[in-house]
Amino acid sequence: MPRPAVKKTATTKRAAPGAAPHAALPADAKIERGRPIPDQVYALLRRTIVTLRLPPGAAIVEKDITRQLGISRTPVRDAVRLLAEEGLVAIKPQSGTFVALINQAQLEEGRLIRKALEIEGIRLAATRATQESVDSLYNLIDLQERAAGRGDHVAFIDYDDRFHRQISEMSGHLRLWKVINSVKAQLDRLRLMTIPLPGQNRRVIGQHQAIADALQKHNAERAVRALEHHLDDAYAQLATVMQQHREAFA
Repeated sequence: MPRPAVKKTATTKRAAPGAAPHAALPADAKIERGRPIPDQVYALLRRTIVTLRLPPGAAIVEKDITRQLGISRTPVRDAVRLLAEEGLVAIKPQSGTFVALINQAQLEEGRLIRKALEIEGIRLAATRATQESVDSLYNLIDLQERAAGRGDHVAFIDYDDRFHRQISEMSGHLRLWKVINSVKAQLDRLRLMTIPLPGQNRRVIGQHQAIADALQKHNAERAVRALEHHLDDAYAQLATVMQQHREAFA
């Protein structure tokens, strides 16, 4: 499988801000006029950063984004501000706006918050799971397995998120995933780097299967143990990536 985009190049080194290259959004990025524009711009920019199309250190040029999307600068500035609050963007007066290096303190904080919230969520989900909701989990596992088979790393991560989001929604607390998603920004950028690690795809799929099996049996403690193992193992793999890509960290 091909490696993800982050490499030890000038893009990810701690170069002087003015020297950092910049890139636009994906060529097919567009705005749907029937939906809130600020939300769409935020989602597009966030996805571009967490999928490493815009790697740590890359410049974000607002005028390029406004020109590509055919919108005013206001929603772009609003999106950049929100991304800065998440720690994904660094706004440097007199220099410009850049994709932030991965902050290790924020990464660890996000890991702790995500784990705590997901554990409470799955405990509730186990008591409320319906056959329909569990079938959705199994379907997402199948889709994730197909993505792994064709080497589509981004789709693999997308289905991973949908799997965890489905469990959060099964808890009955619909805002739970929104909170989890907001604190795992630094984790998201690392996850794509772990996919090429030997056996990683199979490990994740097997762990998801164990979680879904526990939920199908409404076994809350077994579901919690399976989820804890999954999240702890994922973080262990992230630690390996952190050693391989030190230039991407603050």
